[in-house]
Amino acid sequence: MASISAARLEKMFRMLPNVDASSIKGNLSAEENQINANIFAFYVSGKGGPTPIQNPFGRSVGEHLQITELTVTEEGASGRLEIEVTEDMCNVFGTMHGACGAYIIDHATIGTMVLYGRAAGFDGRGVSTSMNIHWHNPANLGDILAVFTESVHIDNRARTVRCEIRDKETRKLIITGTHSFLNAGAAAKL
Repeated sequence: MASISAARLEKMFRMLPNVDASSIKGNLSAEENQINANIFAFYVSGKGGPTPIQNPFGRSVGEHLQITELTVTEEGASGRLEIEVTEDMCNVFGTMHGACGAYIIDHATIGTMVLYGRAAGFDGRGVSTSMNIHWHNPANLGDILAVFTESVHIDNRARTVRCEIRDKETRKLIITGTHSFLNAGAAAKL
């Protein structure tokens, strides 16, 4: 796998269709929020951009994830997303399936690192090396979940992002997790 330069990624990202990013809060410009929302939409839906996969795994869930806040500092990045628990996210008992929680953590944490990479001028994509997930309470059909992410460690080779998923209304903790990955170029050299 060849590493893609930051300039080439930027060109690819600008080819993506626009999604509504007007309500995203944080410390980025409206233009940066728009680009980052478009990138996230591409990764979860396969829409737009140069990809042979038009219906990737989990698309129905990914398309319901809504970015509500993006923040970048010199040290890292953080984000907030929201999603309503729908029937296609649940097990037979009407609670969110464990694999769905892992999917949300995966995309939310990678999205945070892609966000930081764009701001810092590097390719923020990566190959997962570990994902630790702890379930604290069930999320029920119809619940609105708030997903919080924050970068923990970033260097030239490895990155770690933490994630917390809470019930938006009650603030009840649903899931916590950390996701570690290698940058795409370092992973290709293994």
